[in-house]
Amino acid sequence: MKKWKLREPVPDKTDKNLKQYPELVRKLLFYRGVKTVEMAEKFLHPNYERDLLDPFLMKDMDRAVERFLSAIQHKEKIIIFGDYDADGVPGSAMLALFLHKIKYHDFEIYIPDRNNESYGLSPETVDDFAKKKVKLIITIDCGITDVAETKLANEHGIDVIITDHHLVPAELPPALAIIDAKQADDEYPEKMLAGSGVMFKFICAVLAKERFNISTGWEKWLLDLVAIATVTDMVPLVGENRLLTYYGLKVLRQTKRLGLIALLDLIKTKPQNVTEDDISFMIGPRLNSASRMSHASQAYYMLTTYDEAEAVTIARHLEDKNKERREAVEKVIRAVDELIDPDNLPPVIVAGSPDWGLGMLGLTSSRLVEKYGRPVWLWSKNAKGIIKGSCRSDGTINLVEVMREAGKDGFFLDFGGHALAGGFSLAPEKVDELAQRLISAYEQAEKREIEEELLVDEQLSLEQVNWETYKLIEPLAPFGVDNPKPVFWLPNIEIFSAKSFGNGGLHLELVFQKENGDKISAIGFFQCLPGEFDGKDGHHFHGINLTKGEKIDALVTLERSTFKNYPELRLRIVDLKKAE
Repeated sequence: MKKWKLREPVPDKTDKNLKQYPELVRKLLFYRGVKTVEMAEKFLHPNYERDLLDPFLMKDMDRAVERFLSAIQHKEKIIIFGDYDADGVPGSAMLALFLHKIKYHDFEIYIPDRNNESYGLSPETVDDFAKKKVKLIITIDCGITDVAETKLANEHGIDVIITDHHLVPAELPPALAIIDAKQADDEYPEKMLAGSGVMFKFICAVLAKERFNISTGWEKWLLDLVAIATVTDMVPLVGENRLLTYYGLKVLRQTKRLGLIALLDLIKTKPQNVTEDDISFMIGPRLNSASRMSHASQAYYMLTTYDEAEAVTIARHLEDKNKERREAVEKVIRAVDELIDPDNLPPVIVAGSPDWGLGMLGLTSSRLVEKYGRPVWLWSKNAKGIIKGSCRSDGTINLVEVMREAGKDGFFLDFGGHALAGGFSLAPEKVDELAQRLISAYEQAEKREIEEELLVDEQLSLEQVNWETYKLIEPLAPFGVDNPKPVFWLPNIEIFSAKSFGNGGLHLELVFQKENGDKISAIGFFQCLPGEFDGKDGHHFHGINLTKGEKIDALVTLERSTFKNYPELRLRIVDLKKAE
């Protein structure tokens, strides 16, 4: 059972400091660490010229820019080496678009195959680059751990500029320049930029040194790609990330990118209505589906094409792949369901098949953790015959520690990640041992109790759910990590109607009626488990009766939906429980 907890009251001093704002806004600002008018104005009214930080505060930025400009001047062959996700791909697209803009064409994009190549640089790719007479490699959203590969590049006479945002290892690659604000001696104030955010700062720094006759402000038109990456990669939406996403959404709503226009048309979203939610749930997953189900280069071409027919073709391809991804996830979930006795659940779920797609194992693991409430390991086989897999924890154990115990005799080829999410690989002849080893390691692992606490910003009546309230919270957007949507507690509200919809009935819609007869809907995506929502015997949701006339308490967020081509205020369900 999730615990609901109202947030603490605003201290008198902060309340007085913020007195020029409505009471609800004062609360929401305080809960986001905003305590003064100066902080509030910067938060509520981002200003690009005022708030954008100097890129040269980043360690090695001077050196990286100098080497890049030298490569342009001497017409050297450059490799843009990007990660395959919806952060690395937009970052790669940004640098390629910049090079096209300055009419520099001696470069290639290299994005690894998610399923059959290693993460980051590999000795094989570095050797291939040397054969092509490459003189400079620029990594995007990767590279910070590629020590041996960078040494090999140096031996071939190739300079490496690493742009990354991941945690810095004990041993750094011997690159010519490393642009990663997480380095201990880096003085850049913002440590949590996405990989594409780092690349944007690099391009800004290059233009600060050499404009190439590009009009002032051109770089702002790259911010739609920064926003897509920042939201999708789930980095904190505060500080400079908030600034870049705020303006990036403005650019996205005016996008001229033919691929994005085609994709938005397919998903029936008008560019001018795009929000951070559309990036999270619609755009980002379709970009990621390229690497999961085919190759990330498709997403790259969609973001960079100038051909309308090609844009439509690739957008349709990504839409098809995203559909395949959803179907593949459901297929695996059904297969796992058939393997499990619900009355005798194992302590951990371990399952796999060579027929399962590697690219969606992480997504499926997360869904199974939500369904069964225990850690999950899933595996498949790549084109080289190696067993590769993903795992997710329910929070009771540290996945890496469990795999370290299970593989202390060299059982795994490799494994890694963090406490809640990870990956692994092993030789195919060892896969039959995997489940028992993980179960044994789990039994020895330190466990911790978990009780999910849901923080509530304010309690509202149903009558207070209106456009006036929405307009108060709208300036706090874009919402995301560290700036979550405000959560409201609606107590003792009567259900007017309830139904499941979409994807075989996976989604939930409740409707409530106000005193004046106006109705407001509440949507919960992936909230209905099979067999739990039965109109014949009464609607039930995690043991809660959702039949018409029943009264419940609801935790919700407010959102402006344009799904039906006109603005509709609706609720997004966070949690439900019986009325107190």
